[in-house]
Amino acid sequence: PHFLRKRFVPCLFVFLAAAMVTPATGMEPDLTVLRERLLKGPHLSDLVSYAYQKNPAIQGSKAKWHASLEQIRVDGAYPDPQLSMTYWPESAVNDLDEKKIEVMLSQTLPFPGKLDAAEAAAQAEARINRINLDRSVRDVVAGVRESFYELAYIRKAQRIGSQNEELIVQLRAMGESAYAADRASLIDVLKAQSQAAQTGYDILLLKELEQTEITRLNGWLNREKDAAIGPLAEDPLPPVVFSLDEIDSLAGKNRQEIQIATAGIEKSTAQADMARYENRPEFMLGLLYEENAPGEPGASREEMYGLQVGMTLPLWFGKNNARKEAAKAGIEEAKAMAQAARNDTRSLVHETFFRLKNAERLMTLYRDHLIPQAQKSMETAETWSRQGAGSLSDYTEIQSVWYNFQLAFARSQADYGKYLSRLESLAGQRLTTQNPPEAGPK
Repeated sequence: PHFLRKRFVPCLFVFLAAAMVTPATGMEPDLTVLRERLLKGPHLSDLVSYAYQKNPAIQGSKAKWHASLEQIRVDGAYPDPQLSMTYWPESAVNDLDEKKIEVMLSQTLPFPGKLDAAEAAAQAEARINRINLDRSVRDVVAGVRESFYELAYIRKAQRIGSQNEELIVQLRAMGESAYAADRASLIDVLKAQSQAAQTGYDILLLKELEQTEITRLNGWLNREKDAAIGPLAEDPLPPVVFSLDEIDSLAGKNRQEIQIATAGIEKSTAQADMARYENRPEFMLGLLYEENAPGEPGASREEMYGLQVGMTLPLWFGKNNARKEAAKAGIEEAKAMAQAARNDTRSLVHETFFRLKNAERLMTLYRDHLIPQAQKSMETAETWSRQGAGSLSDYTEIQSVWYNFQLAFARSQADYGKYLSRLESLAGQRLTTQNPPEAGPK
């Protein structure tokens, strides 16, 4: 029915997800434009849009939801009428060549209210499948976002490693020259060489990790595993403007697992109503036509019409009671699952919020304190080393600390983006602004 289609319009979660990562720029771009962007240098919103259109999990959930919408009409319809015909070519009672034809048309009539109960159960199932579609979109978007931040970290770490490698080459050359001039010890040279080897190993490892992450991201996008992904456009990571209690409240209303469990209660209640009607009789109304055709020439045909009425007799009370008890147990199970989903959501919100805040604190610590201090110390150590006032070994140690701080800062940025993605998936909306865009018609 039209009103059901209107009621079950799918929540356009992907547009909300895209709004979580970049301002809205208009209509969803087509695949040709998106493919070009993926090669030239995609924004996170480009990856999300592409995944929404191509990911098979989303397409499968869409198909299942549409099938459940059609099932509403099936379950709410009357059973098909039955048409039967019987033909006797001759009479077994006498020797006359008498033919007989019997035709019956019958229709089963369910007990009043049974079809409404079946339709209500189908509507609840369709609502669950619609929410499952939202959950599929949410999971795919979250996977794309986390893979994006991880790939961005790996590539940034490679750049940091390459810069560090150039610096290490200079340090090693300085150490070897100083050792030849008897101005540095052998241990200073060995430390520089060891640091160069470690940096080379890090770069090699990061290249392999990059290919692994590209394969994972292409899996979300339903592309070939080795398909190229251009330089990632780095979007800012704004702070969360909602409190923990507010996010907890949003997740309690918006998380799909809770909505599915709540819809499961509605479905179980509708099934219990159906079980009650299963214990009621069904009626049968039939129209009968019978014709006798004597074999003698000139004999008149005999035609008869009849009306047939029948009903089922639900006499097996044990089976009927079992249906009702099973339906009650289904309702209790659905209520327990709903409470379990709420408890699980609360735990995930608090855990993810803590990890997000911890990543935010680490970003601030490395960016505002540790990295600037290490940079100044490295400049001082370089000056002292060139003037002979400090050892090359000290310079190498400080440089190693600066390198590790840079990597740790990049790691904390990626972690912040990943935990922000998870927290917004739990809350069901953008958390970095107080006025998130609407997700579409409800």
